[in-house]
Amino acid sequence: MSLTRFLSLALVTSTLACGGYTPTSPTNGGGGMMNPPPPGTVSVSIQDFSFTPATVTITAGTTVRWTNNGPSAHTTTSDGGTWASPTLSAPTGGGSGYAGGGGSAGGSFDFIFTQPGTYPYHCSLHPPSSYPGFVGTITVNP
Repeated sequence: MSLTRFLSLALVTSTLACGGYTPTSPTNGGGGMMNPPPPGTVSVSIQDFSFTPATVTITAGTTVRWTNNGPSAHTTTSDGGTWASPTLSAPTGGGSGYAGGGGSAGGSFDFIFTQPGTYPYHCSLHPPSSYPGFVGTITVNP
């Protein structure tokens, strides 16, 4: 096992052991029915190379759901390696790539944050080096 792979596994294992967050399954890769969000979920929209709202403050135990509402595929990726969503597909239908006109919603991804802290994140497909405004921050209070 390479040192890089070992260190990556150690980081993931220690993060999970500390209970910093609880990932949930992606709710929709871009087609089909979307699972309803858990009660109390805070929503973040991904569209036009921005997260809206870009800054969210929640209490520990809150679920955050990111949903891709724009014409390009995106991800939500923690700067510290805490999480990395799969690629969230763009909405389909409506002729323009958006979800109008009976199309399906874009992909979504949920996380339950259980530990207080500040979690900056970005889209790994459109990194801050190329899209400096395409960043967000989740602040978790006790």
